[in-house]
Amino acid sequence: MVIRIASIVLSFSGLLALILGLLLWNKMALNLVQMHMLLGLLAVGSLWVIGIGQAFARSGSWSLAVVALVVGIAMIGLGMTQSSLVVGELHWMIQVLHLLLGLLVIGIGHMGTARYRRGNLRA
Repeated sequence: MVIRIASIVLSFSGLLALILGLLLWNKMALNLVQMHMLLGLLAVGSLWVIGIGQAFARSGSWSLAVVALVVGIAMIGLGMTQSSLVVGELHWMIQVLHLLLGLLVIGIGHMGTARYRRGNLRA
């Protein structure tokens, strides 16, 4: 049940963070940076719950759990510091990397959820 709730939280917070991030990228919602960051932290927290939870399932993968933890740490690190990285004309590269990490957070979380569900079906 915890994995299912974490998956739902990941889906909603990840999608909303993605939408807000695209609005921020286009300078349409500059007053919602903190909301974007909160949604990102919720998504990463959900990823970690799913990553650790699926590792303890019958068909769980510890390597997927480690990847989930590393990607989450990278996402938080980049997200918190991106405004000061490569300031200027080439800042779009950091934004693209942040976007790709966000998509990776969502994807790895759903991979972990699927692995967990497969493990519980065989029980």
